[in-house]
Amino acid sequence: MSGLLNAKSDDGRAADEDVDSLVADLRTQGVVVVRDVLSAKECDFYRGRLDRQLKERIDSGSYCGNETNQVLDNYFQTDQELLPLIYQELTDRVMRRMIDDDYVLISPSARNRRTLSGFEFGRKTSGVGWHTDSRFIGGGQGTKPSLCYMTILCVDAFAKENGATHFIPNSHLRYQRPADRDADLDYNFLIAPQGAMVIFDTALWHRIGDGTEKSRWGVFNTYGPWFMKPYHRFDEMVPRATLDEMPPIFKQLLHLDSIPPKDHNESMITLRRVRAAVEGQ
Repeated sequence: MSGLLNAKSDDGRAADEDVDSLVADLRTQGVVVVRDVLSAKECDFYRGRLDRQLKERIDSGSYCGNETNQVLDNYFQTDQELLPLIYQELTDRVMRRMIDDDYVLISPSARNRRTLSGFEFGRKTSGVGWHTDSRFIGGGQGTKPSLCYMTILCVDAFAKENGATHFIPNSHLRYQRPADRDADLDYNFLIAPQGAMVIFDTALWHRIGDGTEKSRWGVFNTYGPWFMKPYHRFDEMVPRATLDEMPPIFKQLLHLDSIPPKDHNESMITLRRVRAAVEGQ
């Protein structure tokens, strides 16, 4: 845990990114790739932690996908050394532009489209077939603009040879679900080098690539506005002592700043920052 508490907010490798240009490309193209967000040493460290956690989850019977697509939902739940992966300075700058200053983490998972010989622990996984990770209302109308954006930290390189994600260019501008998850559509491969971060609009049509025996760990983080519910209760996954010592941005991401008050006697305002400002007047 010391790596998180003592970490600098900016490792320097993303400091020179042109965020204006990056955000413009994300809005028009729906997906961007930023190199060198993680170093080779960091990738090796995180791959080792993810492989170890996968083995522990298989041995304990916890959900971890299947033998052709491993999924570690809430990857930091049983390994706090992985908590730093929920935050990067560049991610913060982009999400503040695309969402707002009070953005939060909605869903974290680590995924590996790898075929494991000699294993059989299968359960269904998400990501199969054409889909979006967006939000829909009114019987299927996608929210416009998108409420959520996803990052993928490429612990391993994403390549055609190891199950890189498929996506339909510019499909995020449709703001609708694919009518047929199994449709034969023209697509691009989401190619990115080891250590890169992919940022994409959750309205983009995509699907998992074809599995191989090669490792392809990616850490998938979905971010959204503070008023959206997370997939799970993140604040109960981390020890209270650790939560108390966390930098403010980590508390924000894990929804500690946007847990609703008990009732109207406590407050009529959910967002802690706004509540504190009102009460301080």
